[in-house]
Amino acid sequence: MVSWSDDSEESGYEYSSGGSPIKIPATIEDPNYSGVDDEVMVMCEHGQPAKRHVCFEGISTGRRFIACGLDEASSCGVVHWVDEEWPEHLQNALHKLWLLYEDCQRANRMACLEHSSLVHNLTSQKNKLQETYEKLVEDVNNLLDTQGNIPKENEVQQGEHEEITPPLDNNISALKEQLGAMDAENKELKQKVDQLKSIQVAQGNVIRNLKFAHLKEKEKLSTERRNLEFHIDDLVKASDKNKRKLKDIKDICDEE
Repeated sequence: MVSWSDDSEESGYEYSSGGSPIKIPATIEDPNYSGVDDEVMVMCEHGQPAKRHVCFEGISTGRRFIACGLDEASSCGVVHWVDEEWPEHLQNALHKLWLLYEDCQRANRMACLEHSSLVHNLTSQKNKLQETYEKLVEDVNNLLDTQGNIPKENEVQQGEHEEITPPLDNNISALKEQLGAMDAENKELKQKVDQLKSIQVAQGNVIRNLKFAHLKEKEKLSTERRNLEFHIDDLVKASDKNKRKLKDIKDICDEE
């Protein structure tokens, strides 16, 4: 509530008083309406001149107001709304736009969480496969080294070597098969990572398109607002003109 203080007649400023502080809504920068207000002459409860803002929140988006100039922790809240509430059809449109924006934000957050979780799982699988692959390679190298160091001094040792070689060859074949399976799994993981990158690019395109649509709708609302202001100015001019005509008619009647 706005009221006059005891010395307001001398200073010319209007002070806010009473009630609990109101949270200042989100704002948007407007170079045509910013800084300390010198026209309305409103001061907050701290005794400081209020500052100009343009609301960017909910159904009051685009409305100008004057608020306490201190930071949020020390602010005494909104002092005075300059613009009247928007017409009901415009409020409904703004409400729908903000609902769409919030739904889009929630969907993006959920998509990011799912994407992060999937990437984490794939990375863990890839690391485990990499460790298994490296262990298999090490085992193969050890087997090959063991096979190369088998002594071949005599026929008995040669016979023993021939008895040992087939199992080693079988183990090497099995390890090679496992390595081939690991390579196939690595290729599959790479394909999944490429798909995730494509999904991320598509999400980025969707977000950019939504931002463009939001800006376009905002521009449309600004145009409607300007047209509304022009219409109000025309009505005010027409009213003033009619008042002058009525005054002239009254003066003529008084003279007669």
